[in-house]
Amino acid sequence: ISVPESWAKFTDNNILRSQSERAASAKLRDNMENLLVVTANEMWRQFNEVNVAFTNRVAETADAKSKIQTHLAKTLQEIFQIEMNIEAIRKAIRDKGPPLKVAQTRLDERTRRPDVELCRDTAQLRLVNEVYEIDETIQSLRQRLRDAEDALQVLVRAKSVLEHDLAVKANSLFIDQEKCMGMRKTFPSTVRLVGYI
Repeated sequence: ISVPESWAKFTDNNILRSQSERAASAKLRDNMENLLVVTANEMWRQFNEVNVAFTNRVAETADAKSKIQTHLAKTLQEIFQIEMNIEAIRKAIRDKGPPLKVAQTRLDERTRRPDVELCRDTAQLRLVNEVYEIDETIQSLRQRLRDAEDALQVLVRAKSVLEHDLAVKANSLFIDQEKCMGMRKTFPSTVRLVGYI
């Protein structure tokens, strides 16, 4: 059985403890709200940093794509020039065929002369020299043709690599710009992050 004094003391203690708990609860709520605001601000800062990093990445990728496109255009121009050069060399080789045949036929006819008529005179030496020079020219043209065809193969491989790199850059740009940045356009408000909504 309590007496009025003990009851009053017990009640006063309950009131004091209740006030203390309410003050502690209010302080905890303030600390939580401050922590939520700091966290929301940190999230905003991180969000902005990531957006800047994404924007820089997109710019770097677009620049790399542009450089690859320029390099690809130059490579295609070089391929065209080498193909034209190859065709010109082939035509030059074809054009050397008839003069070689004429010189060989003349030389063959001179070597079939009978007896004293078969003479190593200046005309004979010039024909031999002409056949040799035309044959040397044809061999030189064939070597140039092989070199040009090898260069063409190198350029075709480089073109293939550049086209693959260009496709990769285009895909990267699509993913970064459309997919990632598209999702990053909206960010919850600080009020929502703090938990009021």
